Amino acid sequence: MIRLQSLSLALGLTLFAPVTLASDEEWDEAWEDDPWAEQVASPWQPLSGYLELGYGTRLQSDSAGLDGPTLSQALGRLETGYRSDRLQGSLRLDLGYDDAVDQWIFDVRELTLGTDVGTDAHLKVGRQVLTWGTGDYLFLNDLFPKDWQAFFSGQDDEYLKAPVNAIKGSWYGQIVNLDLVYMPRFEADNYLNGERFSYFDPISGQKVAPDKRADEPSDDAASARLYWTHQGTEYALYGYWGYTGQPLGADAQGKPQHARLNAYGASVRLPAMGGLLNAETAYHLSPDADNITLSAPQDKVLALLGYETELVTNLTGSVQYYLEHIRDYQDYLTSLPNPEYGADQNRQLFTLRLTYRGMQEKLTLSLFSFYSPTDRDFYLKPQVSYRPNDQWLLSGGLNLMNGQEQHTFFGQLDDNSNAWVRLRYYY
Repeated sequence: MIRLQSLSLALGLTLFAPVTLASDEEWDEAWEDDPWAEQVASPWQPLSGYLELGYGTRLQSDSAGLDGPTLSQALGRLETGYRSDRLQGSLRLDLGYDDAVDQWIFDVRELTLGTDVGTDAHLKVGRQVLTWGTGDYLFLNDLFPKDWQAFFSGQDDEYLKAPVNAIKGSWYGQIVNLDLVYMPRFEADNYLNGERFSYFDPISGQKVAPDKRADEPSDDAASARLYWTHQGTEYALYGYWGYTGQPLGADAQGKPQHARLNAYGASVRLPAMGGLLNAETAYHLSPDADNITLSAPQDKVLALLGYETELVTNLTGSVQYYLEHIRDYQDYLTSLPNPEYGADQNRQLFTLRLTYRGMQEKLTLSLFSFYSPTDRDFYLKPQVSYRPNDQWLLSGGLNLMNGQEQHTFFGQLDDNSNAWVRLRYYY
């Protein structure tokens, strides 16, 4: 009984004790620490990227004297971005060392700032990778710079598309959309120049590796695309005003140069026969073709027809037919120092891609092949990649080129056939 009375007395004193109310500042501090309170997301994206080691070696000796590795680099990627209601920014930066050419790597692949202009337009300014068209490794209207040295050495396909300084404006209408791209200074392809791969020289009639580049024009370039979709079919019209990505022309002294190029084209892509059917065409016009002090490529008509489908579960396949027709063919042969090394008037090319994904898409096997019945040459690009988890990726493959003539596109590269391997860690 005494314990119960003591307990009752204690409860009574507690209930009737004076209560001290918290101040407004104390309540605010308490709510700031509330784990259930709504968190404001940061506009900055977290830093991410990868570290990669790559090595590639020739499968034969090179008649031009190149004997080093085709790929030997340690590479680090840094990525981040900024997103707000009004502004969008992005950064993709590659840092590393390339032992194959004894150079440090500092490659700004993307550094852009974008903003909406009204409700139907967007503006993006800075260094960026641009691409359009329907071709698979074949570019009729996509005349933005390409990195062919990366492509033939076994680097990731991402590196085939080289970045460029540009201003891109996009307008989105109810029926059609429009992209306009202005490049204040033309930027050429990273073409085969003897630095890493040898090539055929029609002047000397042999394979060379001079390690030199043509001077790039200090001029601007521009591209445009008008595209729309109707009843599941994608349509597009293209335009380009600039220069050839590779030095296909020459001055009065025979020094290679980038010739002026205007291009106009169209494409269509639609579902058909259980897959995707695409067709594309382009007309490449050489404004310098009639200039007697310059040598420029003749006008060309390009055409592409492709089809992609799933053959069986986890196995997809695609085929393409490509035609390149040279207009005024006799004038073209007359302009060559050695006409016997000239291209056929109608160069034809077939491609085949097979891709298999297994082990819950951890394993990917792929083969891409080019074959030209007119040039009688080929290029095989088999590849395997294995990703055991989200952090690691191991890839390896071959680049096999050969042909019956040493002056054709793939035939000239037979001494550059190589094997490569890459190990990448994502963070």
